[in-house]
This record gives sequence, structure tokens and C-alpha cells, in this order.
Amino acid sequence: MNASKVVGQRKTPRTPAEFYALGARLDHELSVVRPFERKRGFVFKARTWDELAQWESQRLIREHRQRHQ
Repeated sequence: MNASKVVGQRKTPRTPAEFYALGARLDHELSVVRPFERKRGFVFKARTWDELAQWESQRLIREHRQRHQ
């Protein structure tokens, strides 16, 4: 029996500022739990599969060097 007790209801955000504040609070909670920094995403468009493979290998080499300095 591991049922959790819920009292009341969470008020849903209505304005963009409330959504932003909720997101900021969730990001802060995650930063406490997650020991590593969050990576920012981007899009890399390769023209060929070979170009993609070369880019990925260079990225892995850079990350490996940064970790082991």
C-alpha cells in the first residue's frame, strides 16, 4: 500500500508570466537533482552521410578532450 494522499488541486497557470515562473521553478528543481549541466540543443544539417560521420567523430573527440583535461 503505497498510495499517496492528495489534498486540494494545483492551480493551473493562466498568464505567460505564471508559465515562465513554473518553468523556472521546475528547472531549479532539476538542477538540484541533476549533477551535470544541461546541454543546449541545435540542428546540424549535413549534406552527406560521410559529412555527418566526420562531424560526429570530431564532436566526440572534442568532448573527450574536454572531459580529460
